[in-house]
Formats: sequence, structure tokens, C-alpha cells
Amino acid sequence: MIRLIKTTVLGGMLFLVPIVIFIGVIGKGLQLTHQLAAPMAKVLPVQSFAGMAVVEMIALGILVLICFIAGLAARTTTARRLVQSLESNVLDKVPAYALMKAKTGSVLTPDDTKDMQPVLIRFDDSWQLGFVVEVIGDDRSIIFLPGAPDPWSGSVCAVTNDRLQPLPINIKDVVALMKRLGKGSSEAVRADLAASAPAA
Repeated sequence: MIRLIKTTVLGGMLFLVPIVIFIGVIGKGLQLTHQLAAPMAKVLPVQSFAGMAVVEMIALGILVLICFIAGLAARTTTARRLVQSLESNVLDKVPAYALMKAKTGSVLTPDDTKDMQPVLIRFDDSWQLGFVVEVIGDDRSIIFLPGAPDPWSGSVCAVTNDRLQPLPINIKDVVALMKRLGKGSSEAVRADLAASAPAA
């Protein structure tokens, strides 16, 4: 009973931490933009609109604008290099940041994962879902084996290419399957397993 309570509490904490961080970041952002919005609101003839203070509306608008500009900047190579440098030299040395980055699934960016091919990997007596991360020469590949229910917590191995069976699904599909502990996998891999089964 105590073990159940402990695991449930820990699971709840891991679930809530990203939400609390998000709320905290938004709250802090609104505090900063409120300081910019206050002088602007004073020159307006109205102080509230639809039950909401004008200063709060301006602060929210400024925050959205900043996020939009940051999103545009994030598309540039220079900005990505700056963020990667900040993470590798400062933030990744903070254990809590590395944990939260892993738990929120942000270890890999969309650019990192767009060329990763979902595959079935054949082992001695089983098959496992995974991703081809890199190809080594003509006969071997580096494979990431996702875990369940946390698909970004797994292992890496090198296998020969004859053990790989490409899947007609994308990375998001595989991630969703792992989060559901594999439920629904039969539809995704049945045809590929049948096609790769050794002849009698």
C-alpha cells in the first residue's frame, strides 16, 4: 500500500512539474510585460474592456508578440546555435534542467527527428520498435530503442541492416504507441511482421 502511494505521488509530481514550470514562466513573463504595458495604458481613455483591465490586455499582447518574434528567430541557424551553446555550456550542467528537458520530450527538436526512420528491429527471439538514427557504411546502423511509457528514455545500439524492417508510420505514431504501452501496435506492424517472417 505504501509503495502504491509512493509511486502514485511521484507519478503525479512528474506530471505536474512541466505544467507548474509553464505557468511560472507565463506568470513571470506577464509580470515583466506589465511594467511595459502600464505607461501605455495610462494614455488610453478607457481602463477596462469586457471586464478585463486594459493594462493586462496590453501586457498579454506584448507577451504574445515577443513569443512570435522569438518563434521567427528560432527558425534561424544563428539562434539555434546560440540556444545549443547556452544549453551545452550552462543549462545541461543543471541536473533539474536536463531532467525536465527529457521528461517534456524536448531532447530532440523536429529538425533532429525528421530524418529518423521508424523500424522494427529483429533480435534473437523478438522484434522491437525503434528509430534509425544514423547509417554506418552499407551494412550497419545506429538505432534508438524507445522506452515505454516514456519514449525518450531508452537505449542506443548498433545493428546490421538485415535486422531492420522499415515501417510505414512516422515518429509521432511510434511515440504515441510507446506512451500507450504498445496498445494499438498490432495494426501498425502486423503486415510488416508477416512480410518479414522466414519461409517455412
